[in-house]
Amino acid sequence: MFQTGHPIRFLILVAGLSVPFYVLGAVSPVVRVGAIALPASAAMFVLPALAAVILTCRDGGRAAVTAFLARVIDRPPGRARWYVAATLLPAAIGTLTWTFGRLAGDIGSVLPESLVALPLILAAALVAAACEELGWTGYATDPLQCRYGTAGAGLLLGVFWAVWHLVPLLQAGRGAAWIGGWFLGTVAARMILVGLRNATAGVSAAILMHAMLNVTAAYTPGYDEPVAPLLSALLTVVAAAGVMRLRSCRAGGEGRRG
Repeated sequence: MFQTGHPIRFLILVAGLSVPFYVLGAVSPVVRVGAIALPASAAMFVLPALAAVILTCRDGGRAAVTAFLARVIDRPPGRARWYVAATLLPAAIGTLTWTFGRLAGDIGSVLPESLVALPLILAAALVAAACEELGWTGYATDPLQCRYGTAGAGLLLGVFWAVWHLVPLLQAGRGAAWIGGWFLGTVAARMILVGLRNATAGVSAAILMHAMLNVTAAYTPGYDEPVAPLLSALLTVVAAAGVMRLRSCRAGGEGRRG
């Protein structure tokens, strides 16, 4: 695992640095990328990486920062299946969300964004996900797991991650029911991201999944309806439980063999 950092200081620093972005979002217009409404405060995606770099530089200087930033691409050999899962799982959840919503008559069938824009949206999503996951996964996850265990770290980071987004979601005009479903799904997604960190010993799989979560949301028909994030959340909870169970079984098997 990576070197121990200062996760609580990291979370406090991210929260403090976010305040100017919240203010900016309150006075700026909201733009849309497919089904995703983005206030100006959404630009705070840079802050997890920035906070991690500040703390890493303080502890280890420029060389430590260079090594830390290099983690953005760190796929260990022999674990390709986890990267495939990280890429395809959000798309599968999005497809099932649309299917169930469509069958219930609550979701339409028109794509919110042209497929022509997909390469640009994917590139932007990868940049944003890299900035966030360098902080959440690359800096904070391991020391939190050392203190609170895998489930505890996932829940703590997941709740903080979700709360961190509440102001931008309100600025984007999301209602309470929509936010409630999204909140549950976001915490469950963080549990999966922590599982990916443990399965791959790296950050790249988490970046891939994070990016695909946003791309899938942008292209999910009816994502503005409260039923969409709720259905997605329930499916993500099931997936998170499966990932945690799988990792637990494998860890137990390795312990018995040891």
